[in-house]
Amino acid sequence: MLGPPTVKANITRPSTLPSLHRLSLGLVFRFVFKLIRTVFLLLLGSAVAAKFLLESNAEPETEEIDLVAIFEGKDLVSVANPFYGGKLLTLFGGVNLDLRRVTPAPTGIGLDLMVVMGGVNLVVPEGWRVASELKLGAAGFSDNTRTTADDDVPTVTLTGFVCMGGVNVEAKSPVEAVS
Repeated sequence: MLGPPTVKANITRPSTLPSLHRLSLGLVFRFVFKLIRTVFLLLLGSAVAAKFLLESNAEPETEEIDLVAIFEGKDLVSVANPFYGGKLLTLFGGVNLDLRRVTPAPTGIGLDLMVVMGGVNLVVPEGWRVASELKLGAAGFSDNTRTTADDDVPTVTLTGFVCMGGVNVEAKSPVEAVS
């Protein structure tokens, strides 16, 4: 007796573990957007906490400054004698630092910058040299100074990190100095 024919179906089960090539493009974009949003919110929360915890130590006569600008703009016209430099922290803010009235330290001036989503404008006297050792991440640096070949001119050394922000250095005559 012959019965109905038996057909063996070759059915394969789909894998329960998703592989990268099976993920849709929408899921990838959604994941990346959530990751960026999380990092931004963490950065914003850290900036708010830092706003209340960190204080500036930067007066016109301060020889070594600690300038903090978080969610605000700060202007400083320094008249320090001698001026060694210091640290500038800028998160979602800006700093305008005028060094045309300072007497530079014999070792030069060193500024350590940490700029995140902000900007720094540095004004130096004409003829000064600016050496940048900044690490830039999606950021800009502009040096609008004209230096001479003289090695005896004061040097401002910029170190630190700039992320999604900018640093501008310009030289102006001391006669134009703002009081």
